[in-house]
Amino acid sequence: MPVLSDDFVQNRIALRGRDELIIRDSKLTGFALRVRRRADGSLSKVFFVTHEIPSADGKRRRRKIMIGDHATFPAEKARAEAQAMLQAFKVGDDPGAARAAKRAQPLFEDLVAEFEESHLPEKAAATRKDYLGRIRRNLLPEFKGRRVADITAEMVRAFMRKKRANPIDANRSLAVLSKMMSRAIELDMRKDNPCSRITKNKETARERWLDETELPVFVKALAAVEGPHGDCIRFLTVTGWRVSEALSLTWDMVDLPRLVARLPETKTGVSVRALSTDAATILDGQPHRVGFIFSGRRGTQPISYKRLREVLTKVCAAAKIDPITPHVLRHTAATWAAISGAEAHELREAFGWKTLAMTARYVSKSESLARRGAQRAADAMNVLQKPSAAVEVLRK
Repeated sequence: MPVLSDDFVQNRIALRGRDELIIRDSKLTGFALRVRRRADGSLSKVFFVTHEIPSADGKRRRRKIMIGDHATFPAEKARAEAQAMLQAFKVGDDPGAARAAKRAQPLFEDLVAEFEESHLPEKAAATRKDYLGRIRRNLLPEFKGRRVADITAEMVRAFMRKKRANPIDANRSLAVLSKMMSRAIELDMRKDNPCSRITKNKETARERWLDETELPVFVKALAAVEGPHGDCIRFLTVTGWRVSEALSLTWDMVDLPRLVARLPETKTGVSVRALSTDAATILDGQPHRVGFIFSGRRGTQPISYKRLREVLTKVCAAAKIDPITPHVLRHTAATWAAISGAEAHELREAFGWKTLAMTARYVSKSESLARRGAQRAADAMNVLQKPSAAVEVLRK
């Protein structure tokens, strides 16, 4: 009998007209390899162990437990697995039953299906879409095929390291995964949450906004764009709404005479928004009064986000400024509102934030800009006749 090594398995096996061959290892009793010819002529090479167990009639019955194919189980790894299984038999354990139980444990994609069926229907449409996108784009490619109980904290850390280039997406995906693992605990799929102590990737605050130099040229370039895409961009610019809120806006949500819009599903739930007269004028200018407001098909479908981004990029090119995303228009509106004197609670109501925490960044920015502008004016007027600073080069 030969020693089952990778060299032997790969290079020294010949069936010689047979369809199946069993080769037993010369060093480890009970460790063996089964070679079969497939329909296409290739060879299947599977490691296994054999173990004798007593039967009801007093005779001993030989039991065969598969380890795995040589393509995924190198010889030394298969040998170590076989040795562990044979040792378990000696002390009375049943590794075959343990392996069968493990195979019966749900896979990550089973958890995804359950999560989509039981948890996501309770969420707002925008939240469902966001969760599903992160599951399909990030989590399934990373964890598909893994048993839910086998996913470790180190696997989650490895996922976060892979996604460092896009920290915001990674952190939001981690939050979704954590919710899924909490659901897995409720269903007894596992005992703990591997996301509980994972450090989030460091996020850089999105500070891009259209300042006093860029905003006028942007608005001028935007004025030349006609149709629902141009109107939607104008609406986003003046309101600072989330792009999903504008695209899903329908006529039954709007009361133009009262300058109010009631949004039944937003990121923070039901939201009632006051409309400025400019925003109402943009809505009133649409050529239809049914269905989606910003629509190229008389309200039957909203305009596409992809096409909206394309039009926005062209506007930026015409204005000769760096390209922006629709979300930058939200930052721009909030920043200019704060600069113009809007207080934190006013920003929260106008832009649909759930708490005052998000408004702090805009209030602090407006205060900083105000101080800078005030100081520049004072320096230019110099009513206290302060001497100008002299610049000297210090020499060693």
